[in-house]
Amino acid sequence: MRCVLRLPARVWGPAAQHLLASSSERMAYLLARASSWTDPWGRHTTDLLVRQALLVPDAALHMQSPVRIEVDPEFTRQVLRACYETGMSMVDVHTHPFGAGPVWFSGHDEHNMRVTHTEFTETMPDDPPAIAASLVLGPGGLAGAWCPHPHRLAPLDACVLLDHTLSEVPLCTP
Repeated sequence: MRCVLRLPARVWGPAAQHLLASSSERMAYLLARASSWTDPWGRHTTDLLVRQALLVPDAALHMQSPVRIEVDPEFTRQVLRACYETGMSMVDVHTHPFGAGPVWFSGHDEHNMRVTHTEFTETMPDDPPAIAASLVLGPGGLAGAWCPHPHRLAPLDACVLLDHTLSEVPLCTP
């Protein structure tokens, strides 16, 4: 099972710039339309096309430091309600502003993703498909994970930046 995230440059560029403009962690929610298909070789693919970035304002953070971030639950609840009402998938993205090397999710991040991705999947209707995914962005790169089944995480297979030409964004691997 594969998962591809497609990011329009007009959405991702300003979001990434905002997220990396602080020495403390920042966060955003990307709302995406999910579709699934099976290619001629029998590989099942889930495609997430990002439509909108919701930047979490620093004022909506209960905790913000270079190594930790906590979003006001009411802000997140409004995002989840919007996903439910519109049938959108949710990709949360936060930064690891420390270090210039490749990035990956911390143990805390992975635990949190297992819980929140499962809750999202169990809450959303089955049609249209609604997928939970996460990105971590740092000066040294980007990493992504998604939840193909409840309680299971898998790395994103590809992240494609959509512009006048298509370009694949290299993903860091664990």
